[in-house]
Amino acid sequence: MKTIFISLDTLCADRLSCLGGTRVPTPNLDTLASGSALFTNAFASDIPTQPSHTSVFTGRYGINTGIVSHFHPPAALSEAPAWLPSVFQGLGHRTGAVDHLFTMKDWFIRGYDDYMVPEGRSRSPASVINELAFPWLDEHRHDDFFLFLHYWDAHIPYVPPEPFKSEFTGFLSRVIDPSIDAKLRSRPSYPLFKQNLYDHLDQIPSLDYIEALHYAEIAYLDFELGRLFNRLDELGLLDETMIVVFGDHGEIMTEHDAWFDHAGLYDSVVHVPLLIWGPGLVRPGQTDALVSLVDVMPTVLELQGIATVEGSQGMDGLSLVQLIEGRDDRHRDVVMLSECTWQAKRGVRTTEWKYIRCWDPGIYPRSEPELYNVQTDPFEQRNVAGNYPSVVDRLDHLIQEWIDTSLTGRTDPMLEVIECGLPAVRRLANVVPARAEPPDRMVIDLRQIDRQVAVQD
Repeated sequence: MKTIFISLDTLCADRLSCLGGTRVPTPNLDTLASGSALFTNAFASDIPTQPSHTSVFTGRYGINTGIVSHFHPPAALSEAPAWLPSVFQGLGHRTGAVDHLFTMKDWFIRGYDDYMVPEGRSRSPASVINELAFPWLDEHRHDDFFLFLHYWDAHIPYVPPEPFKSEFTGFLSRVIDPSIDAKLRSRPSYPLFKQNLYDHLDQIPSLDYIEALHYAEIAYLDFELGRLFNRLDELGLLDETMIVVFGDHGEIMTEHDAWFDHAGLYDSVVHVPLLIWGPGLVRPGQTDALVSLVDVMPTVLELQGIATVEGSQGMDGLSLVQLIEGRDDRHRDVVMLSECTWQAKRGVRTTEWKYIRCWDPGIYPRSEPELYNVQTDPFEQRNVAGNYPSVVDRLDHLIQEWIDTSLTGRTDPMLEVIECGLPAVRRLANVVPARAEPPDRMVIDLRQIDRQVAVQD
């Protein structure tokens, strides 16, 4: 069996036209989705990037792995939980990744025979990801394999190539908001975002212009994914490969406090794309059931007939196979949500409500409990916690019960991060210089190095 995981970093579900998006046409992803199991209500359990990917590859919440934050120096993932790439490696599959996460945390290298770090800046364009992936696919097309491809295009800095840039910015480049500089400086995260986003742009005439660059990046990403799907078809792999496409988290534009970032447990951050393609294994169709990214790992294991895996006991994920096969139309009554990088918050999402409890607001002002009716207020603009105290009490009890049941006496990793200092807030205070770029091309044969390598943030 051949398996490809595709991470669409920083891509909210509503950016895809197959999931109702209207700002960006995504024809290549839409075509794949039409032959896939498409989950319209999928949510990231832990944000942002590091905790989210850790949850995907372990099938466990961050509260149980200890990985609840991004760039938290003391964080380390235990060897005990099953790690999906290692599972495939243990089955004799050739395993490869085109990814940067190993340069952030060492556990992301686990289970790979070949770990290919793209050239250039830490978030290389999709064409660079493909340039490494295509030769690997050519070489291993006759093998059973597991390949992880990590595409960062929707993440800051938004620097799309032509013609995508001009197509989406168009006249916006000539419409100048005289107060744009004051608006950007008004955000508490401005010093860090000046360095990581604004200084990379050729001009900043308005907020709409920056947002249009984000959409242009998504259109470019879809184009490059079309090239990937075409290459798989040319190699005869498309009909014999399971492809899992997911977003690790989304991105706020200006609808909430954290402009052009992914802080906050709002749907624009935690509602993500999820589709599974697998001819002969996966029945195409769409489901609106509530699902979590922790459900991906047990689903893949079941679909591929991998019954027993050391370290998989106690996974938080619940297999989606019954949904995929049409034997059920419900999956979860609630999905649990967590963040601990810019601010420390946990939340619970139902089909009707979103409730958010704050442990530490970080640099943002919202420390009070938040409650949104996501049916009548899908953009979560009206906090109605004061109007529905019984709903707040019920959902707050669900969160506390989940915490207590998960920890069973262990220290809450969120409290450990808070004590150490929220990582993004600490970085903002220091306004650290840009990280050194990796070599132009680095391919790691993991069979030849010490698996205990440690990389510092």
